[in-house]
Amino acid sequence: MATYFFFDESGNLDFSPNGSRYYFFGLLTTRDPAPLSVALTRLRYELLAEGLELENFHAAEDTQSVRGRVFQRITEVGGFELDVLVADKRRFRPELHDALEFYSCLANVLLDAVLRRHAQGSDRLVVVTDRLPLQRHRKAAEKAFKSAIRNTLAERPFSIVHHASSAHALLQVVDYCTWAVQRKWHRGDTRSYELISGTIRSVYEAFGEDYWEG
Repeated sequence: MATYFFFDESGNLDFSPNGSRYYFFGLLTTRDPAPLSVALTRLRYELLAEGLELENFHAAEDTQSVRGRVFQRITEVGGFELDVLVADKRRFRPELHDALEFYSCLANVLLDAVLRRHAQGSDRLVVVTDRLPLQRHRKAAEKAFKSAIRNTLAERPFSIVHHASSAHALLQVVDYCTWAVQRKWHRGDTRSYELISGTIRSVYEAFGEDYWEG
């Protein structure tokens, strides 16, 4: 057996006034990725039969009609917990405006908080991330994951893989769920957030010096 963690991040790492105010890190935890994987695969074939070709689901790019059907499957199947860290970039001290320092620090904070809930187990931990577009971000993410796991769970066996989101339905699910949180914080639009609220274990808010609270 294994415990699976699917990781997503959203926002830009521009700390100037032109950059986004918030940056989001999402972590989906499950013991069994299969039910949601099957549900979203079936939905893709349903859409294909209707003449809509989608290689994978992506919340920011999908139409509202598709998003509604994806959220419906997510809420029907469930079987996971979601933790999200919301970082208010404007409130971080300048030394954390370095993209790699910021990314590594905040990813570590979220992972550490979630991993503490799994301290008593002995099963392998499998961390799955999207194939991040920039090599330095991949290295920062992997550094954060390894540090959090070793600091929190010592010798627990683990694997970290970076795959395209099309390879894992649950990378698409965590993208959808993190997007729902993003919509709430950026636009005050809670419609999608309310759909997944039953799966949300926590939303941490990172405020600079305090790093996070929640």
